[in-house]
Amino acid sequence: MTSIKILLANKQKALRAKLEADINHPTSKGDNSEGAWINFFKSFLPSKYAVDKGFVFDSTGNMSEQIDVIIYDSLYAPLIFETEAGEKFITAESVYAVFEVKQELSKKYLEYAHNKIMSVQNLYRSSRPMIVAGKPVQARNLTKIIGGILSSKSISFDSIKSHLTHYPSIDLGCAINQFSFLTIKDDCGNIVNIEKSNGDEVILSFFFIILDELYKIGTVPAVDIRNYADFSLDGIELNR
Repeated sequence: MTSIKILLANKQKALRAKLEADINHPTSKGDNSEGAWINFFKSFLPSKYAVDKGFVFDSTGNMSEQIDVIIYDSLYAPLIFETEAGEKFITAESVYAVFEVKQELSKKYLEYAHNKIMSVQNLYRSSRPMIVAGKPVQARNLTKIIGGILSSKSISFDSIKSHLTHYPSIDLGCAINQFSFLTIKDDCGNIVNIEKSNGDEVILSFFFIILDELYKIGTVPAVDIRNYADFSLDGIELNR
């Protein structure tokens, strides 16, 4: 009888082969790496999540830097605009997680990823009461936006640990040929520990890490579309 553990191990084997093949493609290496990771997330995330590359913007007119991988709400996020290159423009309230994709984890790219993630986390976000099963529900508190970095290889894990203390926006990461990691933080957001996967469970560990982190968030707050209307329209004003 086939065990669940064997099935999951087979999934890791298939995902690793697919990721490595796409990431190492000789043409447009950066785009292929981003596409490989986007397809990786789409292969297992529930349908409530959408995954794309693009930009995140808020109702005050501010916009993030270009983000390689954005996990966002697929049910209530209004799609304002999409470029011919497939980049989406996504409301800040709709975002669950953002990732930077690089060929290697290093101090340079950890700093780069941190700045990209902060360009999203620093955006203004609203929260609006919802109607659930015909009944009003109070607006929920703003949720955490997960930040991460993805690659095929990395400098030593000890070096990564020492550097991560300077880049608190990075919650997790994966170097598919070496390890996955998850930062453990206190109530003030300070890193108190960093968990590392076994070498033969890199992708499988990351699979469970991201599912668990998304579970902790639940559902993102409802977008208060009136804020975007107020910023965009000179004439009509939506009722408050």
